[in-house]
This record gives sequence, structure tokens and C-alpha cells, in this order.
Amino acid sequence: MNDSLVGKRSAHAEIKLLLDYSHLLYQKYLESDKKFVYASILRKANGRLYERLLDSIAYLKEETYTDALELMLHLDVWMTIWDSEYEEKNPKLLDAFVFENDVNFPKSSVEKILLEFDD
Repeated sequence: MNDSLVGKRSAHAEIKLLLDYSHLLYQKYLESDKKFVYASILRKANGRLYERLLDSIAYLKEETYTDALELMLHLDVWMTIWDSEYEEKNPKLLDAFVFENDVNFPKSSVEKILLEFDD
């Protein structure tokens, strides 16, 4: 197996793990009445996901490139608002942490990215 294929599989595995983990964290966030502790961990996971997508863009098929951009846009906007709200509110771990975001999570784009990883 060549280094490029190993790198691609590693990138795909890490992105899938981070997507799955982010989904789990978001569910826990909702179940906890939107406590900051879960929002904080989600922020870290989404930051790693964004960086991994950026590092791995060359491994994505051309058809999935736009989907990755849609996800990156969502993450960029979400993290920018998150950081601003954190600075303004300075929440404690068990405080509720909620903010408005009009750039919705691109569920269909994520589904297409994950389908590519099954190839």
C-alpha cells in the first residue's frame, strides 16, 4: 500500500471519527439543556474537524470538494459566533450556552462526504 493511500485512509478515518464524535456531543448538549460543558468540548472537536478537512482536501473526490467547502463554511461561521459569544458571556461549565446561527449544518453535504469514505 503506498503512502498516499495510507494518508487518504487515515484522513478519512479521522474525519469520520470527528463527525461521529461531534454528533454525539451535540446530542449530549441538547439532552443537558444546552450546558456549556458540552458546547466547549464540541467547539474543540469542530476545530479539529475543520483543520483535518483543510489538511485532507486533496484526498477528496472532485464531486465531494463542494460538500467539504459547505461543511467548512458552516464550521467557520459557527466557531466565529461561538468564540464571540464565549468572550461576551464568559459562561461557567454548567451554564446554558446558546446563540443564533443562520448558516445551518449541511447534513446532505456531510452524508455525501461519508458516502465517499465508504468507497
